[in-house]
Amino acid sequence: MAADSSRSSPVIRAGFFIGILVLSVIVGTVAIGGGAQSAPDVSQVNAPSFNSGESVATPAGESGDLSMSADASEKVVVIDVAHAGDIDREALTPLVSTLTENGATVRYHVGERQSGSPFNESLRSADALVVLGAEQRYTESELNGLSAFSDAGGRVLLLNEPSQASPVGFGLFGPIRSDSVTKPMAPLASQYGFSYGNGYLYNMHEYDTNYQNVYATPTGDTELTEGVDRAVFYAAIPVQGGDTALTTTEQTTLSKTRRQDTYGVVSRSGNVVTVGDTSVFTQEFLYRADNEQLVGNLLDFLVTGEKSPADAPQTAESGESGPGGSLPGTGMGGGTVPSEPDSTPAPEPNETMMPDE
Repeated sequence: MAADSSRSSPVIRAGFFIGILVLSVIVGTVAIGGGAQSAPDVSQVNAPSFNSGESVATPAGESGDLSMSADASEKVVVIDVAHAGDIDREALTPLVSTLTENGATVRYHVGERQSGSPFNESLRSADALVVLGAEQRYTESELNGLSAFSDAGGRVLLLNEPSQASPVGFGLFGPIRSDSVTKPMAPLASQYGFSYGNGYLYNMHEYDTNYQNVYATPTGDTELTEGVDRAVFYAAIPVQGGDTALTTTEQTTLSKTRRQDTYGVVSRSGNVVTVGDTSVFTQEFLYRADNEQLVGNLLDFLVTGEKSPADAPQTAESGESGPGGSLPGTGMGGGTVPSEPDSTPAPEPNETMMPDE
């Protein structure tokens, strides 16, 4: 009997050791699984909201109607799609419909490659221009023409966002692909004293359902912020220069630097306004918080300018002029090249013309 007991002892000890080993593996697996619930890395572009003792997801209410207080009768608003990437025109429906319902004419500038008018010619018959995150370079003649357009009282709205390179996004360009700024927008914005920061903004402490849905509040009472207490922006880029109208809430972080601060996302300089996001115009975000009020104010801004002379800019198109061509007042070249007569028929006030014809 003693011999049998001595022989079974090693077996018992081995079984006990194996049991301890299996239990350790199970406990370790549970611990690792629990650790996976930490805050998402910023590289997770579409990470959902998460639980943390310091983070607060406060979904913004969705209500209100997009409307304008200004009379847009006889105003012509041109939307530049020739220099932009693949724009979801369906997403522009709220903007276009509201403008036309209030009397404006909306035209798409498609460019000469699609048998449309040259850029500066489109500006001559316009009162306002909307630029959507340009991906095609503006020529020097076009930049000069746009400068003359705004100097004459034409209104300009520059909408920008991170350039496209990731599988998700909600802007007018569809998916947001990376956190760098589209380069063609830089010289366009800089001539009005604006610049954009590289990276996108997020806030892990206070956000709307997703940490990239950052809140912004007015810096003061202005025409752009009337009726706006709080707006929501998706993966916006920071805007510097001009008079800042809205800034993000505290502890907002810029992806490139990981620096927490408050960042400007809407700014104005005279007849030009820039917004570091396009999503506020889309159905996805239009009625969150006070976004519809902000967009309504931006539309009012577009149609309340007074351009004089009405046919500015009077300049030659790129390729039409040699070194002697110039803009009035620029002091460049030998003289002003007369503008070509505008062959575009005068549209009815409420007519929406898709391309420049």
